[in-house]
Amino acid sequence: MAARRRWARTLALLAAAALTLGAGPPEPPPPDGRVLDALLVPRAAPDLPGTTYREFTTTLPDPRGGPIRGDVVEVDLASPAVRVDLLTPPVVAAVATVPELAGRAGAVTAVNGGFFDQGGSGAPVGVQVVDGALRSSGVPAGRRPAPPGPPGEDPDTVVGVDADGRAHLARVTQRGRAVAADREVPLAGLDGYAVPVDGVGVFDAAWGDSPRARATCGTDTDAHAPCSADTLEVRVARGQVVAVGPPGADRLPAGTVALVGRDHGAASLRGLAVDTALRVERTVAAVGAPPLRVAVGALPLARGGRVLAGLQDSERAPRTAVGLSDDGRRLWLVTVDGRQEASIGTTLAELARLLTDLGAPVAASLDGGGSTTMVRRGRDEDLAIVNAPSADPLRAVTDALAVLPR
Repeated sequence: MAARRRWARTLALLAAAALTLGAGPPEPPPPDGRVLDALLVPRAAPDLPGTTYREFTTTLPDPRGGPIRGDVVEVDLASPAVRVDLLTPPVVAAVATVPELAGRAGAVTAVNGGFFDQGGSGAPVGVQVVDGALRSSGVPAGRRPAPPGPPGEDPDTVVGVDADGRAHLARVTQRGRAVAADREVPLAGLDGYAVPVDGVGVFDAAWGDSPRARATCGTDTDAHAPCSADTLEVRVARGQVVAVGPPGADRLPAGTVALVGRDHGAASLRGLAVDTALRVERTVAAVGAPPLRVAVGALPLARGGRVLAGLQDSERAPRTAVGLSDDGRRLWLVTVDGRQEASIGTTLAELARLLTDLGAPVAASLDGGGSTTMVRRGRDEDLAIVNAPSADPLRAVTDALAVLPR
């Protein structure tokens, strides 16, 4: 009885919304296993070429259920009118709000991007690729404040777009080494906020001026563990060591990299004196995709129209997600409101079903919770927030996945 009463209330609300928006009568309750109920077409802010904006709503009828609303922008990646880009602050260790990032770039629409070191450096948890170049390779899996991914999925999974404009759910790998006459030192990530235990991280000018010593604190599984007592920084420019000392806090000059070692990684750098010839090499590759022009770390939700097993199904929250067509020519940017009376949010498993309901056979989650934000610009209109963010004030984030006019 209670479930039927909830559905009756929901259908009444949907009927009113449909009349207001001109979308016709509401659909019947979704069948078992389906999340999406009604896809509503707003009258205001006409769609821009290459994009289609819709609102959606539903109610989950289980004992923990309640109303859900959200927003979706479907992007035609084959359209000559638009392109997809990853928008970032000027340096890796920094944050900005989605409206700030989108406004500076002149974006048509944008959503918040990947998980990040909130309350710390602001650097991304996972991979960032911008303009075809690796901007950050992320941090050890145990240092990623994000929901656990499905069993068997790689933590370095990304949503990316190649040079031909096709979208992919792929994996980015990177290998690095520093080579001197008497040694070869393996290198871990680029511009990551956590250097692996016994590892050597690489930092460049793009990192900014956040103290690099902080990256040697904690362990690969415990962010609150003490900082390493054994650290060393070796700066390299033009193929030579130019400075050796403790990890610095100043922004590095263009063309200079800092190799920051901790524990055994610091020991492997000792003996590299100033003027020593040292070659720093790095290779980056996309696995399961052509070279990517842009990429952002993401949590896989669905492949081939099938929801992945093992997704979190206990906590409902605001969510941001990306859907892809099998041929990579269509992209869905989705936000789900949550933590409020009008919308309770979804679990990751429900989010996956929602994306497949919308027609996306491939799907991945971006950062959610208080980060979830979508902005959109109509014809001759200013950029506006179209979802209902749960954070007040609006949360600043590490990046935004955006649609820009060509």
